[in-house]
Amino acid sequence: MTLIASGIAIAVAVMLATMFPVLWDSVLLFTRIIVAVSTTFVQFIARGCAAKFPNWSLRFELLHSVIRVCTETYGERMATERHAQWIRAQSDVLGSLLGWFSCRRFNRSLDVVHFNGLEHVWLRNKQPRPKRLVVLYLHGGGFSVLSPRLYTSLGAELAATIERDLKQRSGRDLNVDVMLGLLRQTATRWYCFPSREGLAPSQIILAGDSAGGGLVMSTLLRVRDSKPEQLLLAAMLIAPAVDLSSDEPDAPHCFLSRAMCKAFSAAYHPNYSDPSTWEDASSAQCDLRGLPPVFLQLGRLDFIFQHGDRLASKANADGVTNWELDVHDDMPHVFSIFPSFVLPYAHVGVQKLSTFAAKSFLKGEDRDTRDARAN
Repeated sequence: MTLIASGIAIAVAVMLATMFPVLWDSVLLFTRIIVAVSTTFVQFIARGCAAKFPNWSLRFELLHSVIRVCTETYGERMATERHAQWIRAQSDVLGSLLGWFSCRRFNRSLDVVHFNGLEHVWLRNKQPRPKRLVVLYLHGGGFSVLSPRLYTSLGAELAATIERDLKQRSGRDLNVDVMLGLLRQTATRWYCFPSREGLAPSQIILAGDSAGGGLVMSTLLRVRDSKPEQLLLAAMLIAPAVDLSSDEPDAPHCFLSRAMCKAFSAAYHPNYSDPSTWEDASSAQCDLRGLPPVFLQLGRLDFIFQHGDRLASKANADGVTNWELDVHDDMPHVFSIFPSFVLPYAHVGVQKLSTFAAKSFLKGEDRDTRDARAN
């Protein structure tokens, strides 16, 4: 597994190092990556072959070191359209490859659907059942990069884990499908899509990580204010980007860089330096009352940890009582999305998400049953 993870790290390095038109830029980045990987190995051996943190693995350390060097060296370039297109294309290929194995492992089919001129991905159980539940997932990537296919492995594992939890809690076999939505438009642009599938709000949980988590919050706030009857059952946020104040403290053990995050914020919200323009793009400063239950998962080593921390504090200040906060002390940004063969602890994060989702789905069913009897 270490060799496989090392191969993925090298593939990521080559992918990023070859996207620059100037040869010297590529040489510099690749050299820094080699130094970082070598240093990681040496430090691992010096610690007595122990990982940097108790819940890390050598495989994750290697990949983490590669990503960190890339974001620190040329992270701000990733927000430009030319570089974003390149990274999206490469992440599409990598996600398709890893996702193929995950779909086989978790008995999922991958179906492509086009909506609003964009490609979205359905991950469905290969054995359809009468009752269908859905996780509508908005992926991360700084509002401009990464492909939804990169999240195929996470989606397949999450769906299978929720199905297992539902079986244990209710004794029934229920279908859980995951829709991986493309990020380049706000979720409200295609919020009506679930109704085309014959799905009721009580059958759907809205989820997202990083920038996608920020879009989840923006979506919830806009739907609450315009069509509250269409609010979905619940929401799950993984390290959401929800604060445009850009005053994050240094985070030496996270692969995000300050320059990259500022570039993404500027690309997403050009006037982000003016708080009067933020509105729901910075939901940590919004009124959070009247939203469905929210599960908020954070890693304390995350560069944008304070985004989620401030969001939770604002919810508490607003008197919100239906949120759950899940903090992991030695985890960096979006740790749950990494393949478990790279970071075994990622499954802990997925299981936490699954437990919340299963409980929410069953509560929604109970409420629908009571409403049907009352009518």
